[in-house]
Amino acid sequence: MSTTPMNDRVIDLEIRLAHQDAQLQDLNEVVTRQQQELFQMQRQMEDLRLRLAEVLATQGGGQEGPEPPPPHY
Repeated sequence: MSTTPMNDRVIDLEIRLAHQDAQLQDLNEVVTRQQQELFQMQRQMEDLRLRLAEVLATQGGGQEGPEPPPPHY
């Protein structure tokens, strides 16, 4: 069965569209995964910030000034 130039163009466009749809799906999965990782890192950062604040509070808050030099100076 022979195809006309118009049919060839339509088939070509359908193939290209199918490839683009697959690429969009792949990109969407990557972006979704990265967003989840970002949220997880933000939660971890907030946990670390709170833990640091607790440590500083138990050590006097670091308000004593700079650490004195070692004895050999």
